[in-house]
Amino acid sequence: MVTSGLIFEDLDSWQRWSARQTVMRALVSRVRHRGHGALAPEAMLCLPADEPISLVVVDKLTASCRAAVVTPISRMNLRTTAVLTRIPEACDLVDGGERRVWHEADGLPASISGVLTLGAYCDLAGKVKSWCRRHDVEFLVAQHGLITPWAPPLANGDRFFAWSAADAEYQTGGRASVSAEVIGSQMLWEAAALPPAQVLDERPVMLGQLHGIELGRLTEQRIYTDFCTRFGADYRPHPNEADALSRTQHAIMRRAGVHFETSGLPLPELGRPAVSIFSTGTLEAAQRGLPAWVYHPNAPAWVRDFWTRYGLSQFGSAPTAPVAMPDVEPALAAAKIMEGCQ
Repeated sequence: MVTSGLIFEDLDSWQRWSARQTVMRALVSRVRHRGHGALAPEAMLCLPADEPISLVVVDKLTASCRAAVVTPISRMNLRTTAVLTRIPEACDLVDGGERRVWHEADGLPASISGVLTLGAYCDLAGKVKSWCRRHDVEFLVAQHGLITPWAPPLANGDRFFAWSAADAEYQTGGRASVSAEVIGSQMLWEAAALPPAQVLDERPVMLGQLHGIELGRLTEQRIYTDFCTRFGADYRPHPNEADALSRTQHAIMRRAGVHFETSGLPLPELGRPAVSIFSTGTLEAAQRGLPAWVYHPNAPAWVRDFWTRYGLSQFGSAPTAPVAMPDVEPALAAAKIMEGCQ
């Protein structure tokens, strides 16, 4: 029997672990984020002009999440697609219908037959999952990034939209209570549709991930410092590396001779080779035709498995090849499956 590669196979355990991580991160970033405990905006249920049949829950609106759950909306029947969100911008995805404040106790229109989400680990999606269970409505989860062992697991009954067969197996293996369909990555589809990026500077850019929990900050700091000073690379901090501890680590790296790339330009416009330990940016760069690699001098088994699963090439070998695209645009495939729930 194939087993899932995830550390947590039930969502409750993952959520308890995640809550502890959130507390620790809040302690680290408390100097920068005073007032972080402000109340979240009210949830808004944005209804279409006609009776809603599909519901898309927009809990996050990062670039990767937008590709996973927002782009499919434009491929659906907008007259029968509703949106649930706390993000004002996402309310504009639905035009012509009613908008109302939504609470979990309100329930949802009985006409809804399928729900597209980022997963029940998210705030609103988790509340909607309970409603879906009670009303036997299909709950679909769109993959929006590369999967590490610490990724949130699916909840029982979920149907997973995977980027690849390997990701589908990794996320669902050994669990009869969940299922998956391979539709591909909308984010990589969009990258592949753009003109190839030109290499304007041969010096690599190391993509930072100090904010992550997978390898530990000090381990990553040593790897980044060693790589950048040995190979003349610049360090490009992740946007989430703005907390006090990250800034301290940056200062130490600078004193060790590491140069930083802080232009803010997208990687394709920067036109430089990309290197990371396990960043999605490596795959995005490869998709645009830039030389892209991964690097870890003594990679643990899960990192090596990650590299293999995504076809990532180690620094010093041939660059990472672009991912082969499916015949059907992933956003359109997701929309068609949603329509099939009716």
